[in-house]
Amino acid sequence: MERLGTVAARIPHKGAALLRRLTRRSSSNFAFAFLFLRPEQRDALKQVYEFCRVVDDVVDERAPGPEGVAEAAARLDEWRREVGRIYAGAAGEFLDPPRTDLGRALAQTHRVFRYPREAFDEIIEGCAMDLERSTYADMDELLLYCHRVASCVGFLCIAIFGDTSEPAQRYAKHLGLALQLTNILRDIGEDAGRGRVYVPLALLERHDLSLQDIFDQRYDDRFVALATDFADAAEREYRAAWEALRQADGRSLLPAEIMGRTYYRILREIRARGYNVFTRRAALRRRDKLKVAALAIARAGFLGKE
Repeated sequence: MERLGTVAARIPHKGAALLRRLTRRSSSNFAFAFLFLRPEQRDALKQVYEFCRVVDDVVDERAPGPEGVAEAAARLDEWRREVGRIYAGAAGEFLDPPRTDLGRALAQTHRVFRYPREAFDEIIEGCAMDLERSTYADMDELLLYCHRVASCVGFLCIAIFGDTSEPAQRYAKHLGLALQLTNILRDIGEDAGRGRVYVPLALLERHDLSLQDIFDQRYDDRFVALATDFADAAEREYRAAWEALRQADGRSLLPAEIMGRTYYRILREIRARGYNVFTRRAALRRRDKLKVAALAIARAGFLGKE
């Protein structure tokens, strides 16, 4: 990839100023994306990600055993009802207003950004899948999970970013799948340590691998072949997202594109390491993230006229 200074030189004056802001203030992928949003958009995005964190924690931090599963299921049911309360007052006064601070905040920002309700509902269903199972039979099952926990987050985000056109929705769908597949590949070892394998059983069987091989973190030619197939699936989703982006509002979607390009670099890093995801977690240095952001700014034609 080009040096950061070379990339920055190709960006107009205002774009270079944005890059300087990134350099001074950003240390995470989310922080990079937040810098391109208005204050009300940043607040809304924080609420959406807080919702995702809360319902995910219901499952991940549950108590052990059947009692913990039952309690987590009950808490997810309460969040289903809270989503209903958020939308019940959309056309008028709340008869049963939201009961949580987060629910009340989402109800307020929904009036501005008009979130699609089904996205919240599906995110909860995706978390429920983690409660109900620890493996997936085939790629179709896994992609349903990825759609719920990632693409549906994207549908909420594009409402905040300001482009909910059909191409933008296709972009959010495919980018969400790509990001989640990248996460799954990167975290195979960590997930196995928690007794969970997201790689579909059919793919394991195709490459003569067992669940125990993954739990044992067996790195051999079979695993490399499996990981290559999985990475190729993620790559196809990135390509589909970028094709859709050509017809969408690239400037509005710049925060998502910075995130997407960052995770695509992580996928490339995994490939470069020969898919050995067991010994070290793939991540980008801050300088590499800045390069990605600079190129995303340049691609988006972010500034227009000086």
